[in-house]
Amino acid sequence: MTVSYGVEKCPKQFDEYRCTLSEEYLQMAKEQLREDDTLREQALEAMRTWIAKHPYIRRCRTDSLFLLRFLRQRKFSIPLACETLERYLAMRQTFPHWFQNLNPEQEDMRDLAADGVFQALGFDDKGRIVILIKSRNFNVEKYTLLHLIRYLHMYMEILSCDERIQVAGIVLIVDCFETTMMHFTLFNLSDMKNMMPYINHLLPVRCKEIHVLRLPKMSVTLVDILFTFVSAKIKHRFFFHKTLIDAKKHLDKSLLPSDLNGTNDSMELSMNFHKLVRDSEDELAVLDQMEIDVTKYSALWNQNHPAAGGCGKESEIESGMVGSFRKLNID
Repeated sequence: MTVSYGVEKCPKQFDEYRCTLSEEYLQMAKEQLREDDTLREQALEAMRTWIAKHPYIRRCRTDSLFLLRFLRQRKFSIPLACETLERYLAMRQTFPHWFQNLNPEQEDMRDLAADGVFQALGFDDKGRIVILIKSRNFNVEKYTLLHLIRYLHMYMEILSCDERIQVAGIVLIVDCFETTMMHFTLFNLSDMKNMMPYINHLLPVRCKEIHVLRLPKMSVTLVDILFTFVSAKIKHRFFFHKTLIDAKKHLDKSLLPSDLNGTNDSMELSMNFHKLVRDSEDELAVLDQMEIDVTKYSALWNQNHPAAGGCGKESEIESGMVGSFRKLNID
């Protein structure tokens, strides 16, 4: 995929937004996100001004499609969109082993794709893309949590470039059938604590629902522990289904594959997305060129700090997003 943008924070000229949304999605964006031509133009200009004057951001993409994923994720609240972008940049650099040097041509990434861990099923009647994650297809004897995080984040980065997905979001189905305790012990508490800002606030797409199917009884206690790190907002988007009969009451049968008692065995959409990811090597590489002074954001991963959901005192964050945005006098 040819990349037509860079990471200069003050380019001589910004790209012109070219809408790829159908009338249905445009109406959805207006009703759910308050988006229209005027608000979109004003919001993009405000974010670009904020990035240009930000004291810690050194390099960042400023193209419309990239910035709109944060604006749409935050329903065009400009301060919240800027905050999310700022934390996204900081987390990419704080945990480069998770988020950088993502290459779909690496052997482990190719193997995970071939194993069918991640499958795009289609778009539901609300315009959301439905993604199936088959836990049993993840080889725990060969791969670790690091591989899983890198693989899923790589796909989320590319999904977030689709305007339909930016507007309507995604529905995740996690099928736990035939998973073992080894799958669940991948998730150690230290990594989960560090991942919480990402899961709770920084996912590059709007995750509308998460359906967990056939969770083994042996894993319930562990899941309860992991859930203590999840925000209340995200918790309300989880739905647990003991049986496929129960799951089908909440999911579109026409999108489910036959092994989930559905009628959709087409792999066309999923194969198209896999190809899209394989063709996005250059785009993923450009993300690694973005840079922020990460030393100012250590508080984000201090669990007692308000930025991470704790109750400590604010410090670096005030001089970051909030401070610089107030200086611009933007509402």
